Amino acid sequence: MATERVVAERVRYQLRGSYSHHYRRMLAPLLATLRFRCNNRDYRPVMDAIELLARYTDADRAQRFYAPAVHVPVAGVVPKAWQDAVTDQESGRIERIPYELCVLIALREALRRREIYVEGAGRWRDPDEDLPGDFDDNRDVHYAELGKPMDAAAFTEDLRARHREALDRLNGAMTNGTAGGVRIITRHGQPWISVPKLDKLPEPANLGALKAEVARRWGTLDLLDILKDTAFLTDFTDEFVSVAAA
Repeated sequence: MATERVVAERVRYQLRGSYSHHYRRMLAPLLATLRFRCNNRDYRPVMDAIELLARYTDADRAQRFYAPAVHVPVAGVVPKAWQDAVTDQESGRIERIPYELCVLIALREALRRREIYVEGAGRWRDPDEDLPGDFDDNRDVHYAELGKPMDAAAFTEDLRARHREALDRLNGAMTNGTAGGVRIITRHGQPWISVPKLDKLPEPANLGALKAEVARRWGTLDLLDILKDTAFLTDFTDEFVSVAAA
């Protein structure tokens, strides 16, 4: 446990340093450009936290803590492992930099799950736009096409049963030594999963034939020559702008 705590503290330290010295400057333009939306009330704390960050974009960057009167959403935003890093032990106030990191991490996870979306975006658009226009009227037809039950309890029970079956198979394989060399060992007094290295795969026949044909036609190619010829044919270097020309 001590080792895990030290590793977690080191990770938080590295993240804080990278964020505060480099990436934090992009927070204000990011929040000014993107409009985040959410249709799930369970993610209201994350949305409130994003609004808080937007209100503080004009605040002095050297201001370490949020004002005491400001409501700072913690539940649903700050994971347990980060609570000590976010809350000052003496004053109990919330520190801005680690809190901003927690908000951005929570936002990333919510975007990946499509619980929060970006207004006008493509990949991160409103998930309701992915549904057929007649989804509500013909829900049974669409569920049948997907091969999924309409009852949420039946869906979760099937998922739970398949997970349990897979874990039982893994447990049996680990016990019988038929897990392909995967073992549970101990390293530095902590449980560790040992996975054997994979053997080198043979080169695909089509890749070998392709390399042989290239060598037959042009011999050994120099990458610098390829870059030079590409620039001559496409003038792609004209798209690069020097800082001195700005």
